[in-house]
Amino acid sequence: MFNTHRHVKIGPGEYVKHFGDPAPGEFKDFVVLAVNGANKCCCHIAAENQPTDVSMGPQNSSPRTAPAHGSEILAANYGGVDVTAQCRDVFNHKGGLHFEKSMNDMFGDTLPGVEKVLAVVFKTTKGPTPHRAGTYWSEAEKPNLTRDGHQARGPSHHQPPAQQSRGMPGHHHHHHQAPPPTTGPRVLFASYGGSDVTHSVQGMYNSHRGKLSIAGGQYVTHFSDPFPGQLKDFVVMTVDNGNNSQVHVAAENSPTHIDGSAAQHSTPHHGPPPHASEIIQANYGGADVTAKCKELFNRRHGLRFERSMNDTFGDTLPGVSKRLAIIYMTKSGNIPHRACAHYGESDKPHIPHQH
Repeated sequence: MFNTHRHVKIGPGEYVKHFGDPAPGEFKDFVVLAVNGANKCCCHIAAENQPTDVSMGPQNSSPRTAPAHGSEILAANYGGVDVTAQCRDVFNHKGGLHFEKSMNDMFGDTLPGVEKVLAVVFKTTKGPTPHRAGTYWSEAEKPNLTRDGHQARGPSHHQPPAQQSRGMPGHHHHHHQAPPPTTGPRVLFASYGGSDVTHSVQGMYNSHRGKLSIAGGQYVTHFSDPFPGQLKDFVVMTVDNGNNSQVHVAAENSPTHIDGSAAQHSTPHHGPPPHASEIIQANYGGADVTAKCKELFNRRHGLRFERSMNDTFGDTLPGVSKRLAIIYMTKSGNIPHRACAHYGESDKPHIPHQH
């Protein structure tokens, strides 16, 4: 909408017309995160019965009016990068969203040269009605969002500076489902050819008590076909009882069998080293790092890291031996192939650009 009209203008009560109703019977905030010409990021929040009017001109971030407590983190984005998994992990482990390190140390410098904002959508209540509320903090602030049933730490010591505002990458719809576990065997990320199917796979894995089994050729019945006529890998990133991460990769005609109660190993890479024409998707320890990997790939004509992964992306899942999963475009013969390569956090990935 913004790229087409250079303007986002939505009247009160019209959000469902544009985006459907992801959570009927609940109050929902509309959240837009954007960067202006001064390289400042800010957050615009509107209740569903309020209008949104965001243009290219100077605008201030919305005042923060959401309560400082909630029951669940639904979505989180830092400078255009999905950081939902890290925020959920901190929220569940620490009884709230309280950071001991800076945001750039937590998430990596997701947008170099830009003054970033962390936008969070969380579940709380407005009277007796569930409320999917939005709030935000600038990168210099210390977030303070307390989990229901825990004692609040007190207000943040920083107030947001006036900033310029424009439009936010959308977050995925979340269906009514218990949040995934944050300890023990669990699914961090799942992709089918670059289409994010994490929420669906977490539901399958959790409902079968830590097991996932899909026959070869059956992925389309579970996730539809996001890219007809192209070969697609099915990718699942898990954590085991020993706090080690694995990446399981299956071609669409091969089966997937994952058992969280048994010893598991990442799928070994077969064939020649990967060459890519495009980075489609990237995930490090449950954190979406696509934007950073695309930027490195395009600037360096291939994906090569000069620093460690934790230095590049931040320690996205403290205490866990993480892996980086890259979904990239290549070719198998003359057929486009959305393939996956993965690396341990001490590896040095090298994916040359395929001309």
